[in-house]
Amino acid sequence: HMYDVEMESETRIAAVHAFDTRSGEIRRFEGDFFCDSTGHGYLGTKAGAEYQSTEKDRLGMSNMWTWENADTPQDFATQPWMLELDEGEFPYPRKFHAEWFWESGYNKDPRNDLEAIRDWNNLVAYSAWNAIKNREAYAPSDPDGQAHANARLTWMAYVGGTRETLQLLGDIILTREDIISKRPFPDGCVLTTWSIDLHYPKEQFIGRFESNPFIAYADHGKGVDRRRGYPVPYRCFYSRNIENMFMATRSISVDRAALGTIRVMKTIGMMGVVVGKAAAVAKKHETTPRQVYYQHLDELINLMQMPGNVRRESLDSEFFTDESIEYPGEVELDWVPRNRLSGIVIDDNQAQYTGSWKQGGGLKMYVEEGYHHSTEKGASARYEFEVPRDGDYEVRISHQPHPNRATNTPVTVVSAEGETTIQVDQTVAPPLQYGFFGLGVHTFKAGEKGAVVLKVEDVDGQVHADAVQVLPADR
Repeated sequence: HMYDVEMESETRIAAVHAFDTRSGEIRRFEGDFFCDSTGHGYLGTKAGAEYQSTEKDRLGMSNMWTWENADTPQDFATQPWMLELDEGEFPYPRKFHAEWFWESGYNKDPRNDLEAIRDWNNLVAYSAWNAIKNREAYAPSDPDGQAHANARLTWMAYVGGTRETLQLLGDIILTREDIISKRPFPDGCVLTTWSIDLHYPKEQFIGRFESNPFIAYADHGKGVDRRRGYPVPYRCFYSRNIENMFMATRSISVDRAALGTIRVMKTIGMMGVVVGKAAAVAKKHETTPRQVYYQHLDELINLMQMPGNVRRESLDSEFFTDESIEYPGEVELDWVPRNRLSGIVIDDNQAQYTGSWKQGGGLKMYVEEGYHHSTEKGASARYEFEVPRDGDYEVRISHQPHPNRATNTPVTVVSAEGETTIQVDQTVAPPLQYGFFGLGVHTFKAGEKGAVVLKVEDVDGQVHADAVQVLPADR
């Protein structure tokens, strides 16, 4: 916990005094820059940073626990302080694990009541286990109470997992609307792929514990791109009024809905990487976190694009690859991003359809969002495009093979030379990179629309429509 903060001025931290839990000593830390990664905003609030918080109905704290069946009977003594919980007042811990939803503290103060919330979570957990072991709460058909005779607790978290305290404010407060609308920011950096995940007390288990319920449910809001992620702006990672303070935790500058998606561990870990690199830029140029954005953003972006095993000894030394750190390589995806493809790319969601087509995504390595497929006689999919200059172009079409696809899908290329139709066997994997099949070289003229058309005519299976790629033949 933060013990005290020394201020150089009203807007700048000079030093921080912190309690060392290993030695019991108070340690003093000096620096040019500080980062509040406490989760609770301790450093920021003591320094006078601007913040906002939800007064009630916050996300709560979880304390999970586990159990197992031993080979011999196990005792568990009932204690007078335990709650007398009955069947139906808590969920049975299946798979030997009481999971994240053992959560409370929604209307408690997440800092001042921190230990009280933890204690309540542990109390209800021990009480639930006592009900399972000693009150036959989950063995009503077992009059001798032997169903859990060999069961024993194996672990109970004594450090709570808090989800929401407050939000320290930066130059941007990221909102739900920003994320759902995919609002672009030039400093977008940390990708969040978690849903907008907000927790509430589960009504089924509130009962007589309305003042302090302890079982939650998750409301996973829609709108987050789970495959590509949404890049959180760097401007959420520094204080708007404390000029030398970064933030890298769940208390960054977001609204409550956006907190639901940025608050998970790997996302927060990436925040620390960005802040570390931004601090290096700020130190190098003797400037502030804010001016890193306004004056040195390109340099920060270059640092962020370096592989994770690239290091340097000091700000003035050369970068090198640390051979002791294994480079994980490129991220393996089960789909093809459009930016990996050269030339003109027309995806299936840009095609013009007649008849009935269904959208799909079960066959992997499709381009972008998925694909379309149809068996309706007379249905068609038309991909139109214009080339930048007159000339010959190679035309390709992609599909993902499956036994129920047509072996004789008619694909027509409409070019300056007229129409050429090729039959494609869509039960077989295409031979070209990223799942493309070559339709030959054709001549197109600038200013005139070319097209690729798939038709559901005299076929022996489903017609599959994904992407079309057009490449200069002389590339």
